[in-house]
Amino acid sequence: MNFFKVGVLARAIKKGKLKINIINPREFTSDLHQTVDGTPYGGGSGMIMKAPPIVSAIKKATGKKKSKSTLVILLSPSKKIFNQKMAAKLAKYQHLVFVCGRYEGIDARVEKYVDFKLSLGEFVLMGGEVAALAISETVVRLVKDVLGNRDSLANESYSSKLYLEYPQYTRPEVFEGVKVPKVLLSGHHQKIEEWRKKKSK
Repeated sequence: MNFFKVGVLARAIKKGKLKINIINPREFTSDLHQTVDGTPYGGGSGMIMKAPPIVSAIKKATGKKKSKSTLVILLSPSKKIFNQKMAAKLAKYQHLVFVCGRYEGIDARVEKYVDFKLSLGEFVLMGGEVAALAISETVVRLVKDVLGNRDSLANESYSSKLYLEYPQYTRPEVFEGVKVPKVLLSGHHQKIEEWRKKKSK
């Protein structure tokens, strides 16, 4: 499935709020096999992505002169872990460039050309593409006019003073013997608000 053709991302593209450009580092190689990796200096297992094609791809993405509204992010194991607060900061930029690694990692000299390294968490993925997609979806939904209902952002998990969003229910009122809490059916807005605050973690 092409995630850019469904859901929020697809709507954002259709509205002109999002533009996706995927750049393959292999385009910037000169050998027959379009080699983008090599064995690590000092020995060790796996292969390391070469600096020249990655840096050339970054330069193509940012243009000759990188603007202040552009941010280059290397998706890699890092102390800086992505969260909702960071998503709100990233949403203020016009142009985000995600550098997605593969194999055992990327030549450390690439870091000179990025603004910072960022990780989704303390686990290992096959590459940075899944992380780039997750971050993109989180950031794009914060861009003005992307979501149909801006109020849905106000009290959702991680976005407000409430840590996790309260439990939500919809029809039917009774499902397999489990009833919707009575307070939600009461129509008493103050009591409902108090219940929601209590149930938020």
